[in-house]
Amino acid sequence: MADKSVDVIVIGSGIAGLMTAHLLADHLNVMVITKSDVQNSNSSWAQGGMAAAIGPKDHWQKHLEDTIRAGQHHHNYEHLKLLVKKAPQIVHALSRLGVSFDRNEDGSLVLGMEGAHQQRRIVHVNGDQTGEAFTKVLLRAVQQRATVLQHSPVYELINHKDKVIGVKTNKQVIHAKATVLATGGLGQLYQSTSNVKEATGDGFALAYRAGAVLTDMEFIQFHPTLLTKDGVSFGLISEAVRGEGAKLIDEDGNRLMKEHPLKDLASRDVVSREIHRKLQGGTKVFLDCRELNHFDQKFPGLSKRCELAGITPKESPLPIAPGAHFISGGVQTDVNAQTTIKGLYAVGEVACTGVHGANRLASNSLLEGLVFANQAANHILLQESASEPRVDTQSMVIKRFSIHCHLPNKEEIQSRMTKWVGIERSAKGLKEMRRWLQPFLFAARHVRDDDTYAEIECKNMLLTAAVITESALKRLESRGGHYRVDYSERDDRHWLGRHIICSKSRGFVTEFEPMPEQIAIESR
Repeated sequence: MADKSVDVIVIGSGIAGLMTAHLLADHLNVMVITKSDVQNSNSSWAQGGMAAAIGPKDHWQKHLEDTIRAGQHHHNYEHLKLLVKKAPQIVHALSRLGVSFDRNEDGSLVLGMEGAHQQRRIVHVNGDQTGEAFTKVLLRAVQQRATVLQHSPVYELINHKDKVIGVKTNKQVIHAKATVLATGGLGQLYQSTSNVKEATGDGFALAYRAGAVLTDMEFIQFHPTLLTKDGVSFGLISEAVRGEGAKLIDEDGNRLMKEHPLKDLASRDVVSREIHRKLQGGTKVFLDCRELNHFDQKFPGLSKRCELAGITPKESPLPIAPGAHFISGGVQTDVNAQTTIKGLYAVGEVACTGVHGANRLASNSLLEGLVFANQAANHILLQESASEPRVDTQSMVIKRFSIHCHLPNKEEIQSRMTKWVGIERSAKGLKEMRRWLQPFLFAARHVRDDDTYAEIECKNMLLTAAVITESALKRLESRGGHYRVDYSERDDRHWLGRHIICSKSRGFVTEFEPMPEQIAIESR
């Protein structure tokens, strides 16, 4: 294997990874490594926009309150305060970079409404194409100042004496003083998802194998509205569509959410379960957009996808189904995006900063990626100013395992995760999933240098699925994105705290960390 050395490796090309690279590229030798094309990421598909308390009647404390309510008081409150306070600064920083936010005739920002927000505070670019715009601007900023390695799946983090000192990718060993995981989510573990095809949980598996702690992996958010016709998904329908007045109805035209105080803008976990139950009972569900004015102008991306599906929104309601969308847990990090392993950082969806709690508030994900990318970059620069000598790895002996095992295909994993570890869960189904996974786990914990790309991806999916399953089995309550039909009511008297999971040679080690005292919601 050929060896290379850089100062910082960023794994992933979504906005969290690109922003980290952008902030470091003028100071350090940065390499961005991505498993496919640099343009492919969940960030580039993000439609809903970014939340920021920037309106004249809004305040960061209101944003905080909405986030806590949606996440059911399962947050790292100091990290969350940082997030909501920094949001307006992030909007201004992106504007200076060249992001053309949608504005009113007077030059003020257009602020959208989404589920579980009490104020209009969502900024957009070209209606429902915000993530694509952010990604393009950051790519332009990065590509001339950092090395970008495409079509290069990272299959191992090199851990030397409890410090990550580089990665293995495409038969290369690349050393770095700091490595940043920005690999995105895991939606492809499920049959229906809003995620890009690359979102197979790679970063979670990489971190687990390296010995990092993962936190709250059971909290998976299912987006309630994927445009789904005849069993085929045509992508996500942004919550902003409901924010503009679209209504959830059944096949007879009856409103679905009329009994809920927030109606169609209830939190995603609530709406997804309601739609899931209707579909399970044989009732079709739709999003009625027929009364929305200027639909094509407000939602150009959705309009194109409706055309592909052969649907005219002005004439027919849009058929929908829930799909895996976002994981609120992930690789545990501190306020500087450091993981529990020295030299390893995590930003974006792969990280668990604790800001989302048990259920992410709409349009907080792009914000989180950008805020904590800034935290990571600042900390890496501080560490670089007092840098340790580079580790001498020439004489390192890296133990390799030769493990050959028949692996299931991706569709088998997706089918079982959807059935047993999906929107609604039970001990019986989770134990069945655990039993099915067991024969594959020894192989999944170890990636060989001669594994094919398909084998590596399958092992990552299996290992990530096992971590989610173990975490879901241990949480004997329903909270946010984790819903147990055998523990259907949230009960704070028996609150289990934050669930952590890490690797040991003989299996999973899991425990619950005490949660901090719940903070009183501050009034303005």
